[in-house]
Amino acid sequence: MSSITYSERIKIETFCELGLSNSQMADRLKQSPATIFYELSRCQPYQAKLAQADAEYKRARCGRKTKLNAKLKQTIL
Repeated sequence: MSSITYSERIKIETFCELGLSNSQMADRLKQSPATIFYELSRCQPYQAKLAQADAEYKRARCGRKTKLNAKLKQTIL
């Protein structure tokens, strides 16, 4: 799961509009500057709503894929 919440993404968007640097944003959010850099690379210009959608999409597609198909399920049952 991402270490950045939607409310933090909104703050990052506001910080971008104010012209803060990555390290200043990281200090205020108590996150690593690398985390802020990765987050800002999700979309340009940064928008919290789009970044949240991207994070949810990537989270849904991560992890091991199942090998269970209908035929194998029938065999097991």
